[in-house]
Order: sequence, then C-alpha cells, then structure tokens
Amino acid sequence: MKRAEKFIIILDGPMGAGKSTVGELLAKRLKRTAIVNEDKIKWFISDFKRCKRDNAIVRAVLIAMCKEYLQQGINLVIAQGFSKTARPLTPFSTMAKKSGYRLFVYHLNAPKNVLLKRIKTRKTSKNVRVPIAQSRIHRNIKIWNANRYFVGKEFPTEKMSAEKIARSILKEMKPIIK
Repeated sequence: MKRAEKFIIILDGPMGAGKSTVGELLAKRLKRTAIVNEDKIKWFISDFKRCKRDNAIVRAVLIAMCKEYLQQGINLVIAQGFSKTARPLTPFSTMAKKSGYRLFVYHLNAPKNVLLKRIKTRKTSKNVRVPIAQSRIHRNIKIWNANRYFVGKEFPTEKMSAEKIARSILKEMKPIIK
C-alpha cells in the first residue's frame, strides 16, 4: 500500500477572504493536520495589539511551530495573508522542501466591498477581541493587493462558499492523501 505524502497547504488572501473558515474545514477532514495562523498567535502573545516587536515575535513563533509540526510528521494548513514584502512565503517553501512535504498554495479573494462587509460582521463576533480600525483594514487590503503572490490557484470567495472551496482543494489533493 502506498503511503500518503506529507503536505503544507497555504491559504493566502486579504482580511475577510475566508482563510480561517476554509482552513478549519480542511483541518477537520485531513488526518494528522494542524491549522496555524499569525492572528491566533497574536491573541496569545499580545492580546492582538499591533507593534513591530510583537509582530516579529509572532512570526518567529509561527515559524517555530511549523518546523516542530513538520518534524513530528504533522501536515499543515497555514491560513495567513502573505505578501512579497512583509510576510514572504519563502520560509514555508524552504521548510516544505527540506522536510519532503508538498506545498500547495491557494489564494482566497473577493471584491473590496465584500471583504469590508465580512470584516464588519466579524467584528461583533466573539472570535475578535479588539476591533480593527477601518484605516487598518483598508491598508491591509491595499498592501495585500499590491504585493500579493501569483502562484497557486485562486478562489473567488464571493462566488464560492467556504465548503465548496474546501471540497475543491480536497479533490485536488485526493491523489496524495490516500
């Protein structure tokens, strides 16, 4: 019987694109798979305050967690907005290559008005501890659009449900997760 390949799934996109939702759906359906993202680490470290010092700590913790998961043979779903400037994909592609894991990159995106509506709805949720300023939201979306990666498959989340996106990713990965 052929052994399943190990993998890292990157879910990239701007705030409000649905990365966490799709990531949670995938992690529930994939054996020995952890979901990680910087936002959840920020909540533990700094109660989601934003400063350069804490951002550097959060990034280092995220990378260390991912390395440890890979050393233990755990697959990863990383639900995080990446950009060529502030949050490069390079450390994760390097980890995948060194560990013999396959890397899959998916981009979740929607028009700005859809993203803003989702973020506004999310602000009232229990999952967000500190409201995010409108100026910060607009800045993050602008930065992601200006510095985004164009590798991997893109999903228009205004047209596809999180469930449909997760099913599509699982279907694509079926040959390696048997």
